[in-house]
Formats: sequence, C-alpha cells, structure tokens
Amino acid sequence: MISKQFIKSSFIYTVIGALPLASGIILLPFYTNFLTTEQFGLLALYIAFTAIMQIIVNHGLDSYIGIHYIENKDNIKKIREIIGTSVVLLFFIAVVFLLIFFITGNTLFSYFSGLTKNKTLLEFYPWGFMSLLTAIFNSLFKTYTTLLIYQQRPARFFLLNIFNFVLTIGISLPILLYEPYSLNGPMYGRLLSGLGIFLLALFFFIKEFRLSFHKKLLRGIIVFCYPLLIYFILVWIVGNVDRYIIAYFLNTSDIGIFDFAIKCTFLLEFFQSGLSSSVYPKIFTIWKDQDVRHSTMETNRYFNGFTAITMLIIPVLVIVLPLIIPLVVNNKDYFITFNFLAILFAGYTLSGLRAYFTAPLMYFKKTKALPRVYFFSAIFQVILTIYFIKHFGLMGAVWAFFAVRLLQVVFLYIESRKIFRFTFNTTKQIFLPAFYILLVILSEIFMIEKYRMLTQIIQMIIICTLVLWVYRREISMVAKPVFEKFIGGKDE
Repeated sequence: MISKQFIKSSFIYTVIGALPLASGIILLPFYTNFLTTEQFGLLALYIAFTAIMQIIVNHGLDSYIGIHYIENKDNIKKIREIIGTSVVLLFFIAVVFLLIFFITGNTLFSYFSGLTKNKTLLEFYPWGFMSLLTAIFNSLFKTYTTLLIYQQRPARFFLLNIFNFVLTIGISLPILLYEPYSLNGPMYGRLLSGLGIFLLALFFFIKEFRLSFHKKLLRGIIVFCYPLLIYFILVWIVGNVDRYIIAYFLNTSDIGIFDFAIKCTFLLEFFQSGLSSSVYPKIFTIWKDQDVRHSTMETNRYFNGFTAITMLIIPVLVIVLPLIIPLVVNNKDYFITFNFLAILFAGYTLSGLRAYFTAPLMYFKKTKALPRVYFFSAIFQVILTIYFIKHFGLMGAVWAFFAVRLLQVVFLYIESRKIFRFTFNTTKQIFLPAFYILLVILSEIFMIEKYRMLTQIIQMIIICTLVLWVYRREISMVAKPVFEKFIGGKDE
C-alpha cells in the first residue's frame, strides 16, 4: 500500500516543485498582453539558451549527489566529501563558461542571427549574458533542491521554492507593467530571483556540508556525469531545437506562437516531473532494500498511478485551457494554439512508461545508455521537424513534437531491458494510452472545426470512464481509508 506520508510528501514535491512553472503561468498572460509575438519569440530563444547553459554548468551533478546520498546516507563524512567536491566543481565549470562567452558571446549570437530567415535580432549583451548568469544561479539551486528531495525534507523544499516563486513574480511583474513591450521585466525577474535562490542554496551547502575538493572523487564523477551531461544536452535538443528550426524556416512571431502552445503543456510536464522526483527515491530505496533487478508489484503500483493520473489530467486540460486562456490573454494571435493542444498533450500519454524505463538506468548507474536514447531522439526531432515544417508549416512542428515523445519511450525500453526485467500490466501501461492516442489522431484527421469542443468532450468522457474502470481497484484502495476517516471511521 502506498503510504499516506508518501502521498503527502509527493504532493509537496510535485506541486511546490512546479512553482517555477506556476510563476511562468501567472506571468504568461502579462507576457502575451505586454509583449509582441516577436518579442515573446525572442524571449523563448533566450530562455532556451538559459536551459542549455544550466544543463552544461550543472553537468548532471544534481543527479550524482542524489544517487550517492542514498548510497552513503549513513556516512556523513563521505557525504560531505561528495557534496563539497560537486559544488566546487560546479563553480569551476561556471567560471570556465563565463570566460568563454565573455570572449566569444557577441560573435556567436551575431552569427546565428545572420542565419535566420528574417535576421532574428539575438544579442549577447545584455540579454544573452543575463541568460548565462541566470543559468548558473538556477543550476546551484536545482542541485540543492534535488538533494532535499533525496533527503526527504519537504518543509525546506517548500519554503525555498515559495521564496523563488514570490521573488520571480515580485520582480518581473512591476518592471513589465512599468516598461511594456520590453524584455526588461522577464529578463531581470529571472536574473534577480535566480541570484536570491543562488545565495540561499550556497549558504545551506556551506553551512551543512562545507566546500572542499577531493581529487579522488573526480574519476567517479566524470564516469557518472558525462554520459548524463550528453543525455541532458540531447534532451534539450529534443525539447528546444524546434524553436531554432522555426526561426530558420519561418519567423520570430511563429516561434512565439509555438512556444506559447508548448508552455500550455508545461502544467502537465512539470507535474509529471515533480511526481517522478517523488517516486524515484521511494523506488530506489525499495530496489536497494530488496536487491532486485526486476519489476515487483510494489514498484509497479507507483508507475501505474503515474499513468492513471496522467490519463485523467490530459483530456481535461485539452478542454479547460481554451476556455480559461481567453479570459486572461487578449492577443488573439495566440488562440491558434488551441488547435495544437490535443496533439501536443497526446505525446505525454506514455510518460508513466518513460519514467519506469528511465529509473533502472539511473539507479544502476547505466547512464551511458541515456545518450544513445536521446541521440536517436534528437536525430528524429531535427529530421521530422524540418520535414514537417517544410510541408505543413507551424502545424508540422506540432506533429514532430508528438511523434518524438512517443519514440523516446521505445528507445528507453530497448536500453533499459538490457539491465532490468520488466513485467507490467499491458492494458494499463500500453493499450489504454494507445487507445487515447489513436482516438486523438483520428479525431484530428476528420475534425470538423466548429465541433472541436464537442469532439474533445466526448474524448474526455470516453477516456476518463475507461481509466476509472481499469484502475478501479487502485482507486478503491486509496479512497477507502480516506472515506472511513471522513465519516469518522478508524484512521488507518
């Protein structure tokens, strides 16, 4: 049985861990109302640059610290060596890339701008440099909050993320309102809030673990982190390269519209990310205690729940977002994205399996397999995006996004089954998501536009009914103690 404490901590890690997304969602109406679609497209490119630099600076050290904390949590001396060395190494990497971009930043940004169809104006000073600093700040903060998850310290995790959320909103919004149609608000908001959380994370790292460098750990860090670094870079390519391809073939306004559509899926994606962050420590502990390399009923429950929640949320979001967004977004140029949502969200239906197939590679330190998975994913992402954009315009980028999300799951399974024996309920994890995907594809092919909302409501009724039926036992197991407590029964 999944414990109440796990559900409580999972709620904190999932919901509070999604606060960076929440700040973006709250600010999104202001961005769309006070920035042109071209400026919003430029902002998307700078944010994507921040994301890739955060990956490079972090170097997978957050995952390294988390996994090795679980292994050595009873040896405080070893933990201090691992964490102290990792933080020092992160600072060294940050300084190296600050120097590199100080010398080459203007040239690189100007070169890319010259390649784009409409000579997109990307500037390293000030926006690119601010993006780089934001990446460094966020990298240290993410490393510390990941450690908090593995330490099972939800209270501090909650407070730090609330602080980041309030700071981001509190800085970004006043500047944006005072200087509309300027990137100052979103860029300074991200930078200064990043500085605040960076200083807090640094304070706690020094206070709790001290900073030190142990050369003997360097080889182990390299062996673990470099495959992971390549993996995260390839993940970035899969998640962000389409914006740059759109910039090359279409225009900056199209980037803004497509990025807005992708941001509509962030509510689900960050929810799933937080859920997997709370599930993994529990799964890893079970595997460590039971010393197994195969699926068990206990671990399968967590991933079954992951899929069930995802399948219930997706059709609801497809319907609700087009109703809510016009209430807060005045620029009707963005409303074309409503036609993209069903396909974009359908790409996430197999996320439960994606998390399941990733877990053994992380726990058993087979991170060398991850770059292979995302290397092929990145190749398909680039090829499909270019081909579909050439033939179908902006909608082509949407279909490429959908297709590659499904291919990732196949590639992960091929690699993960080499070290782990999977047995799971195919109806829950494969056939039910596949049915929904097929339902969405057929609906889009034969869609009559004026009946789009009715079609999606029918989809929601069908899929939610099927999920509730297929998962009726799991739902009953969770609902029974809650119901008994509510009516004054015995508290289990």
